[in-house]
Amino acid sequence: MRHYLALAAATGLIACSPDGTGTRAPAAEAPAEQEAPAAPVVERDAAAPAEETSGLPGTDIRIFALDWVDGRPQIGAPAGGVIRPGYDNQPFFTPDGTGLLYTAGDDASGETDIWRLDLASGETAPVTRTPDESEYSPRVPPGEAELSYIYQPPGGYAGNAYLANADNSDRRTAEDLAPVGYYLFSGDMRHVVTFALGEPNTLQLIDRSVEPEIVQAVADNPGASLARTLHGDGAWVTLERADGGFAVHRLDFASGRLRAGFDLPGMEPHFARITSPVSGMFAFDGFFSTADGTLFYGTVPADAAATTRSPAWVEIASLSSLGLNGVTRIAVSADADRIAVVVADQD
Repeated sequence: MRHYLALAAATGLIACSPDGTGTRAPAAEAPAEQEAPAAPVVERDAAAPAEETSGLPGTDIRIFALDWVDGRPQIGAPAGGVIRPGYDNQPFFTPDGTGLLYTAGDDASGETDIWRLDLASGETAPVTRTPDESEYSPRVPPGEAELSYIYQPPGGYAGNAYLANADNSDRRTAEDLAPVGYYLFSGDMRHVVTFALGEPNTLQLIDRSVEPEIVQAVADNPGASLARTLHGDGAWVTLERADGGFAVHRLDFASGRLRAGFDLPGMEPHFARITSPVSGMFAFDGFFSTADGTLFYGTVPADAAATTRSPAWVEIASLSSLGLNGVTRIAVSADADRIAVVVADQD
């Protein structure tokens, strides 16, 4: 059982009806503004090509060193990855810098499991082994558990955010709202913001510290990228603009309010956030995003009280010239020394 609160969030967004079905989440009103040595590339044998895996796209994960020169990142030497026919996606660097969690599609069943790539050796190993179920969107939460992911039951469309030990033992539901596709916990684990699947998809904020949990509808048509702010008291989220592009907004976990942010450089909703390694006295959030085959970087003040301004996006690299095509997701390590990009299967 859960309580629902409708919440107004940021202006200028047009609701649409992307694909997605499932249980009804509380509807959001029209938003209104609130204030390294190269590691080996892993190649795992595949039993069938990607197009035969129940509609999962064929994607690879490529990892590169991330060098910093005069405060600007540069793409360095190749540092491994996961390359095979099939679906390998949703990379997440472990906070200790030793591994990369990712979602891998099973070519026979079409289900997905969580795998871990060891960054030193290049070895991969499954974290979950559930032939009739799926797990995806892996993360390492800031507390309560060593692993989190979205659990999809047998024959299900999508499920809930789950918590578990590093070996997937003692797995349990972290929130009751379903179906959920993506999620992010607050730094104190009291809240979780979710990408709730429906018509339209919606951004929902859950207070999981009370029973029953309280669900606030934040906005319609969110993007899939979610990142905690510097102190874990808020989340950077993306919402679709009227022109079809996406803007990043800051969501306050305690109040559920959105603050208008800035536009991403392209039309895709994906970004990666870091604490800028050259912040100095004042901390800055650094953002990576892509547009038309180019990787961009920009910074904004990390202080919640600061007025969020659009970063001066700087072109970092031509990904297409590196042979990286169809780039979608981006992940950056906690020490900002590696970057992972998801690309279309390379023929």
